[in-house]
Amino acid sequence: MSGFLLTRRRLAALLFAANAARQAGRAQSPLGSMLWDYIKEYLRLLDERRAQALAALQSEEDFAKLRSRVRARLAEMWGAFPERTPLNPRQVGLIERDDHVVEKIVFESRPQFHVTANLYRPKNTAGKLPALVFPCGHAAGGKAGETYQKFSILMARQGFVVLTWDPLGQGERLQLWAAQKQASAVGPGTAEHRVLGNQCYLLGMNLMQYRVWDAARALDYLQSRPDVDAARIGIAGQSGGGMTALQFACFDDRLKAAFLSCAVATFRHKTEALLIADPEQILYGTLRYGIDHPELLAAFAPKPLLVGAAIRDFVPIAGARRTHAELAQAYAKLGAPENLGLVETDAEHALNRELREAAAGFFVRALAGRNETVKEEPTQPAPAAELFVTATGQAATAFAGKTVQDFNAERAAAAAPQFTMPANADEFSVYSHEIAHRIREITRVGAFKAERGIEVPDRMLDAGPFAKGAAFVVADRGKDDDVVRRNYIDAVVAADYQAIGLDLRGWGDSAAFIPSILPRFDWDDFFAYRSLELGRPLFGQRLKDLLATAPRRTDRRGWYVVGVGIGGLVAAHAAALDPRILGVVSIDAPLSYRSLVDDPLAEQPVSAYLPGVIGAYEVRDAYAALAPRPLLIVNPQDARRKPVSAAAAGEEYAWTARIYELLEAPAGVTVASGLSRRQTRAALGKWFSALEG
Repeated sequence: MSGFLLTRRRLAALLFAANAARQAGRAQSPLGSMLWDYIKEYLRLLDERRAQALAALQSEEDFAKLRSRVRARLAEMWGAFPERTPLNPRQVGLIERDDHVVEKIVFESRPQFHVTANLYRPKNTAGKLPALVFPCGHAAGGKAGETYQKFSILMARQGFVVLTWDPLGQGERLQLWAAQKQASAVGPGTAEHRVLGNQCYLLGMNLMQYRVWDAARALDYLQSRPDVDAARIGIAGQSGGGMTALQFACFDDRLKAAFLSCAVATFRHKTEALLIADPEQILYGTLRYGIDHPELLAAFAPKPLLVGAAIRDFVPIAGARRTHAELAQAYAKLGAPENLGLVETDAEHALNRELREAAAGFFVRALAGRNETVKEEPTQPAPAAELFVTATGQAATAFAGKTVQDFNAERAAAAAPQFTMPANADEFSVYSHEIAHRIREITRVGAFKAERGIEVPDRMLDAGPFAKGAAFVVADRGKDDDVVRRNYIDAVVAADYQAIGLDLRGWGDSAAFIPSILPRFDWDDFFAYRSLELGRPLFGQRLKDLLATAPRRTDRRGWYVVGVGIGGLVAAHAAALDPRILGVVSIDAPLSYRSLVDDPLAEQPVSAYLPGVIGAYEVRDAYAALAPRPLLIVNPQDARRKPVSAAAAGEEYAWTARIYELLEAPAGVTVASGLSRRQTRAALGKWFSALEG
């Protein structure tokens, strides 16, 4: 684990240095804090509305309705659970110690999806015992983490059965195993979670669905054991495991008590503390639905709940205290104030001895009915290999199983949008209207109106009083980027068209630049994830910027749009919604949404990932919906931002070409791949010059 942490620290240091160098080399932009200020204000308004609604609840009936609403929204945000299938549990080993036993267990939470687990239980006991499910945090070693072992042993010594397991992407459950490296292809823990979690968004689900289903099946396994009292099962979690417990505790009635450590805050506090987080912790639409940490835990009330917090944690202590204060009101209204507790330790992010002892005492009281103080005796954690369930140290090489990547690919194939090729112009009209409707739903673009607090800087290059028309250029690199200006904007002007470069929010002049903040992440990713919590994809916000701004920056009835990078997708989506857009040029845009699921090494920005888009429409549909207006697609990119072959591009956009043929405009769409920048400039100039005829 230490080698992995060193790598992460090195990467973080490099990113920090790169950001510092980048910011040091930039001039102060008056719009550098615009998107940050906008997100914070949006969060504040939603947070205040949420808190007021929670404070207004009074009766048991009110909280029962809250619980029902939270569960329904969680099910929606996670995505539908799979069918409950046989666990096929096996004990593959046993470690006997003086006062407890560690069983090595493997079970299948879904067919061929192997969960590697350790079960701790007291030695030489009879009867049914209280039990805990104990999801791990993000330690690379998973269940073998030192503090996880110590807590499990402590609870076994108190007469509990504890089941802890490797989260996907950690310990023995790396999902993206690279045989040639004998390691994860992207890195364990949050690195795998980021890749797989982004895929899940495209499929209309969240990576947490996999984690909480593992927890639900862990409960099933505990209930099947003769030594477990099914009426006395609780959940404990630290860090990422605490986030799993935070979301899952209220969802399953079998859980009777919960301890959450170094996880509880609020989404607003975590954002203001600049925590980019893991996709499994970022639920799409949660704040739009009025659900934050307080609601998730108020839905668990009035069951016994203990919140553990470290004062010097990166998870802001102010957030834990705020959530606890809101929960204290809820527990008081439900007549059970004694069932809620908060324990703080003057330490950094860890399940330290103070928190372990507090949790143990809490569970002994809540589930064993004993009111006593628990002290931890010295314990020597076992080496990770001693706790291995597999013979090879990895489920990927020990079992013929499946991975999250496999399940996501299966979901994508099953959900692929199935449209019937229109037979005539009337059927095309129905098709194009349906695509536009789905784009509105998926992007949540809303009304085409400018938003308060958002400015869209522009640069206008006029071709003179006899310009043939106007073209807006939107590029994720910014309108003033040398490549964009010299190769694309200049080509438009040279073809006698007025060129208006727009920097949609977060791009170009409005890219985040806050001298007082040197983040260890990419700002675009940060804002994209925060926008998901708000329930408004950043892509949709940028789409709104284009649709709201273009009509106010030209006096022409119609205009063209040239999109570069993700701007190419924005341009196509905008044209599908607004008939005033006369034609589109898309340069260096992603080939398809499906390609982002098929390739686990995808490098396209998070802001390109639209929740639920797979199953609704594809990139080719957005292009087809603007037919028969002229369309030029240049150098479509694969998931790793490399141009695809002409054959691959032709195959993917054959559907779009057939639509144009149907509308008797076969020359209206041109797809070119493998073009150099000089060739792209020439193609762009030729395309604009030909528009007149």
